Amino acid sequence: MAGPVSKLRTQTFQPWIALLFAVILSFALMATDKTTANSVARQHAFDIIAFVAKPFSVIPAALHLASENERLRFENTQLRLASIAAEEAMRENVRLQRLLDFREKSGFRLKAAQVIARQPVPGVNSILIDIGREDNLTTDMAVITDHGLVGKTVQVGDHSAVVQVLIDRNLGAAVLLTKCRANGVTYWEGGYHLLLENIPSTAAVRLGEQVITSGMDGIFPAGIAVGEVTQVDKNEPSLFLQVEIQPAVNFTRLEEVFVVLDSPEIIPSP
Repeated sequence: MAGPVSKLRTQTFQPWIALLFAVILSFALMATDKTTANSVARQHAFDIIAFVAKPFSVIPAALHLASENERLRFENTQLRLASIAAEEAMRENVRLQRLLDFREKSGFRLKAAQVIARQPVPGVNSILIDIGREDNLTTDMAVITDHGLVGKTVQVGDHSAVVQVLIDRNLGAAVLLTKCRANGVTYWEGGYHLLLENIPSTAAVRLGEQVITSGMDGIFPAGIAVGEVTQVDKNEPSLFLQVEIQPAVNFTRLEEVFVVLDSPEIIPSP
């Protein structure tokens, strides 16, 4: 009895045996004379040869089709990558143009910087930027974007600097509420919101009211956007309101910032 291996070999060679038979048959027919009977037999034989050989002609076609599909997939991938790169370049151009316009209108002498790392100092909410002493930076310089206040420089190297951001427990900014004209100080207790302290309970603070730097702390120039009021609570018998603000800057998406090298009296809010 033939084993499984023998059966497999037989099945594997069957198509090739059929093809070999067809080739031998074609040579035999070419050697015969061209009588009518032989012509009929020859035609039937050609039909048999065509039937046997057809599967073998499909193999190169299938291989060509697979190769063509692979090429098309590769080209499609390349086109998608090129489209993504073009969209990113367009977004970057828009962003950089906006920053350029802001720098020209701000009235500050600003130095542009790229954010190259986040949280470079353990325990301090901070970013690392790619400019330093060689670019005239010192500590306690205000750092901003076109949206508003980011923080201040706390460590400065020759070619880099650490910026402590506003959402840090050890950094506060003196601010002014633009409608009720109350002065306060920002502080942070976690999350993505800031709180205001020292706002008297008699102040008519409104939801949506803009909050800007007051310049009273001697670090941040007056007039920089800080955020807007999102919640106001009055807890009796406290003499102060609990005010929550949404920062003007999205600290999770910082890419480019400006360091304020010198300051006029006020910066236009965005």
